[in-house]
Amino acid sequence: MFSEEIGGRIKEIRLANGLSQRELGQRLNTSTGHISWLEAGKAMPGGELLLQLHRELAVDLNWLLTGSEPEVLPQEGDKDVRLLVDHYCRSDLQGREIIRILAGYAGRDCG
Repeated sequence: MFSEEIGGRIKEIRLANGLSQRELGQRLNTSTGHISWLEAGKAMPGGELLLQLHRELAVDLNWLLTGSEPEVLPQEGDKDVRLLVDHYCRSDLQGREIIRILAGYAGRDCG
């Protein structure tokens, strides 16, 4: 089951980038059959393939392996920004939409 979940995320990445299995295989220096097996959960990606996914398609490896949203908290800076981003990351879809709407209003020129 774990490999099927990772395979589903690999397929999601491929489709989001508009790539066929063949094209993804070429970009990652592997066969179309290997991509097919990965997506079906019949094989697990090795370390080198994971690094290639990260380099070629900017894939967050924590998300790929666990399904967890990547943390995007600023490394340094304003505590309020860190708190806001933390709330966003921990929110459900409805909460995230509310935060986006409020942030949009806050950024408007009221003059």
